Amino acid sequence: MKTMEMKAVILAAGLGTRLEPLTLTMSKGMIPVANKPLLHWIASRFEEYVIVARNNQKDILDYFKNSEIIIQKEPKGTANALLQCKDIIQGDFIVTNTDDLFSKDDIDRVSRHNGFAVAVSRHDKPENFGTITMDGGRISSIEEKQSGSSGHVNCGLYKMGKEFFKYLEKTTLSNRNEYEITESINLAIAGGMNFDAVEVNGWQTVSHPWDILEANKKILDETKSVISSSAEIRPGSYIEEPVAIGDGAVIGPNCYIRKYSSIGAGCKIGNAVEIKNSIIMENSFVSHLSYVGDSVIGRDCNIGAGTIFANLRLDDNEINMNVKGEKISSGKRKLGGIVADGAKFGVNVTVMPGKKIWPGMLVPPCITIKDDMKEQPSLRS
Repeated sequence: MKTMEMKAVILAAGLGTRLEPLTLTMSKGMIPVANKPLLHWIASRFEEYVIVARNNQKDILDYFKNSEIIIQKEPKGTANALLQCKDIIQGDFIVTNTDDLFSKDDIDRVSRHNGFAVAVSRHDKPENFGTITMDGGRISSIEEKQSGSSGHVNCGLYKMGKEFFKYLEKTTLSNRNEYEITESINLAIAGGMNFDAVEVNGWQTVSHPWDILEANKKILDETKSVISSSAEIRPGSYIEEPVAIGDGAVIGPNCYIRKYSSIGAGCKIGNAVEIKNSIIMENSFVSHLSYVGDSVIGRDCNIGAGTIFANLRLDDNEINMNVKGEKISSGKRKLGGIVADGAKFGVNVTVMPGKKIWPGMLVPPCITIKDDMKEQPSLRS
């Protein structure tokens, strides 16, 4: 069931720098979960929508060629992106981001709210989001990423009206050098517009690499298993559901595919391989005697025989990951590696928990990856 007929604006033009290295070769909205782009699942919630994208996002423009798309010439922030839709919006409308998944019930609750609304939720790391100040159930202000903040956070789903555009036009550059929709909302509140807080329960943000696995789990819980009729499941392979296995994939023999794994079209999973709670994107090959746990592997990768993606620290503490030059906690005890498109592994490689490998890297055999691999290492024997 889709939400009520109210036009949605999906903001998809952001650079997705926190999701690097995956977003170095694809738009963040095109990262696959359950073998379809994240943006596909977001758009599928709405009867009518428009996507705001950049003109160099060929992957979005091609995939959504039959959809309505508005071009943001430069990635100047969410307020500027929404402003590009001024001439096509009439009446009330919904706004959401390409890195936020909501349940259909949550979207419907916001859409049907009597008045303008901001979706809010409690979060254990509120400093990573916009913090909501409320007077009763009404929004007083939204403050971006305030250290030490607590309480409700902004989830990035809004119900607005045509009159909101004048506040978008008044929005000035933030200290992050962007025109931010949260500042537009603060201006609108100061100008007399009322925004109510609507609590949501089915929100999954996809702002960090480990969130991709949570989004994959959320969608697979909805869809249940989707195993292509053209996939080949060879003898001795065992599959725990739900999983997604794409067209022409070859699994096995003697593989163990554990639940919440998504294996893309054209992938080959070799003999005696275990895949656990991971995403293997299309046309990638995981060779025999390998283990991929709680990891994301990009397109056209070749994972050499005997590769191990370690996903648990020896001291059992939360796993850290470098994001935009800062080491932060993932909040997860189990987290493997993130491998971007086109990486090729030699045999017997070990990837330590939380490490990332940049696009096209040739990973030498018999090494342990203890740091992110951004530059090509020597292949000398």
